[in-house]
Amino acid sequence: MENFLVPNENKLREAIPDRQVRVWGIDLGTSNSAISEILWQPGNDSPPQCKCLELSQSAYEKTIRKILVPSFVASLLSGETIVGEGASQISTLINDSTFEPGRNLFSETKNDMGLKKTYYKAGEDFNAAWKIAGHILKFLKQAAEDSTGAKPDRIVISVPASFQLSQRRDTLRAVRMAGLEIKDFDLIDEPTAALLDYLSTRHSKSTFTQGISNNVLVFDFGGGTCDISIVRA
Repeated sequence: MENFLVPNENKLREAIPDRQVRVWGIDLGTSNSAISEILWQPGNDSPPQCKCLELSQSAYEKTIRKILVPSFVASLLSGETIVGEGASQISTLINDSTFEPGRNLFSETKNDMGLKKTYYKAGEDFNAAWKIAGHILKFLKQAAEDSTGAKPDRIVISVPASFQLSQRRDTLRAVRMAGLEIKDFDLIDEPTAALLDYLSTRHSKSTFTQGISNNVLVFDFGGGTCDISIVRA
């Protein structure tokens, strides 16, 4: 009888692709957002390559490349949507009556995820926090494709460990709006994501005691939320 509690070695071997695997991890942040890339070559003894991607962002008639993308969205009269550095710079034009927060300029809307709050002055595509998140996710995906010239095999998105069901549901709505495809368990708690990054980049076998369970306490001092995860590794 097959033991379903123990992975079947043959099935695991069959599931491993025979080509390079590309995975993107998106941090949809309160103040800034970012996207990382992991490249893994099955059958290669080398550890997966992990890095944060520099993304091109329009800003005042020029283009800049940065890892951090300000979580700002601006809707122009022309119908164009600006995300990132350009929208952040627009927010500094305090004497420009063309833009008004909550109408066509948005920032730190992650704090409104999961709430019934609407931006009543905004157009249909911008009147809720999850829609603003959708614009940010769409930009990140497109900018990453432009930067790498490739499409990912899988995308995961980090959320605060303290996010409740309604906030996670709004995140999934933003994912669908952005045209992203994610699978079950592809919303990962931010402190846990930090631990996985630590393990993948340090490559140290002495970090934990081998052969026994290790309890790990991870603090996430975020810009909008501070979370804690307790992970048994």
